[in-house]
Amino acid sequence: MSVQRLFRSAKSATLLFLLISLSACATAQKPLTGIIPGSRVETLQSAIGISAKSGERSTAGRGFLVFKEPDRFHMAVLSPFGLTLFDVFSDGDRLTCAIPSRQIAYSGLLSELPEESALKSLGMMKWVVEPAPPYQAAARNGEVVSPSGERFHFDRNGLVLRKVSEQGDEVIYNDYRNVNGVAFPASIVIVGRFGATLRINFDEPEINQPVEEQALIPSLEGFSVLPLADFKGF
Repeated sequence: MSVQRLFRSAKSATLLFLLISLSACATAQKPLTGIIPGSRVETLQSAIGISAKSGERSTAGRGFLVFKEPDRFHMAVLSPFGLTLFDVFSDGDRLTCAIPSRQIAYSGLLSELPEESALKSLGMMKWVVEPAPPYQAAARNGEVVSPSGERFHFDRNGLVLRKVSEQGDEVIYNDYRNVNGVAFPASIVIVGRFGATLRINFDEPEINQPVEEQALIPSLEGFSVLPLADFKGF
C-alpha cells in the first residue's frame, strides 16, 4: 500500500476511539481460522484512529501508521480537512516529530523524553508487536511468565489479551482478525508505567506487504530541528 493510498484511506475512514475492556461483560473473541502457525507482524500499513492522554494533556485524531520490524515506523496525524498536523518517525532509539505547518522538527533519543510522555509509548512499538511465547493450556488463569519476567494473559483460544513488562508497562489487545494469516488486533491500548495512555484503532490494516523505504525516512529540508526534549505537544 502506498503512502498516498494510506493518506486517502485515513481521510475517508470513520474511526471510533474504543476503550478496551477486559471485564466479564466484554464480547468474547471468536476462534480464528486460517492463521499461519508462527506468523508474526513484519510490516504493517494501516489507516488509524489514535487518542493519547498524559497527565492533564490529551489529544485525538486520525491518520496512518507504517511499521517495519524491528523498530522503524512512521505515524502521521491528520486534521479533519486532511492536512498533516504532525509526523512521528522512529528508527531504533531515535524519534523525530515534525510539524509541517511550522516547519519545525524535534529529534533525539527516546531517553530524552519525560517518562510520563505519551509520545514515549510509541517507542514501545517493537515490544508491542513482538510474538508471545507459546500458549500453555495448563497456565494458571491463562497467564504465562516469560524468562525475562514479562507476563502474558491469554484467552481460551490462545490469543494474547494483555502483556505486562517487568517494569510495569502494559499493552492490551482487542478484537483479533485474520490479516494475511496473522492474528492481528483491531485495536490496542498502551499504558506506560508512569500513567501515559495511548489508544490506536486500525482500519483495514495490511500485514507483511512491501513497504516503501521513503515512507520511513523524515524529509526535513527547510525545517528547524530542535531537541526532542523540547516537544510538548503529545
